[in-house]
Amino acid sequence: SSILGTTCGVLSMQSMLFAIGVGGGSLPLAATLNWIIKDGLGQFGGILFASLVNNRFDADPKRWRMVADVSMNASSLLELLTPLAPAYFLPIASIANVGKNISYLSASASRAAIHKSFCRHENLADITARSGSQSILGSLLGTGLGLGIAATVGQDYQSTLVAFTVCSLMSIGATYASLRGVTVTT
Repeated sequence: SSILGTTCGVLSMQSMLFAIGVGGGSLPLAATLNWIIKDGLGQFGGILFASLVNNRFDADPKRWRMVADVSMNASSLLELLTPLAPAYFLPIASIANVGKNISYLSASASRAAIHKSFCRHENLADITARSGSQSILGSLLGTGLGLGIAATVGQDYQSTLVAFTVCSLMSIGATYASLRGVTVTT
């Protein structure tokens, strides 16, 4: 199922590239291959990370949740820096994707222990569903805020960098503050 789902994702990405006018011939295929290489290297890096850390997530889930947030923000910063070295787009984007996969793995591995700390009556599924809903809402609001900021700063790279830095530091601070109220027992 996972293999075929990923295959469908590759085909749909190529179709989206056609739809936005990337062009005919080999250009959409080349763009798709670059994107797939970037994603594949990121996934491989995530697997390598998980194999190195594997049984240490439960020992300190709050720490790994912070690792997830810092890793995501550092990876996004790398992506933000690609205009400074466009010839190195693929290696920069691949390294950023490794960081994002580390973030996803660290966040998901620590999530269960953090959710469990909120349970009062064996209601882990309910807590997980509520957290998922809050994450989706946060993502929607963040997308709207990001679009508003992007429209405001336009193509001014320095303003984009400043806005990113402010948002990134606030994100890391908010994660730290939210974890201070969590008591995790292992």
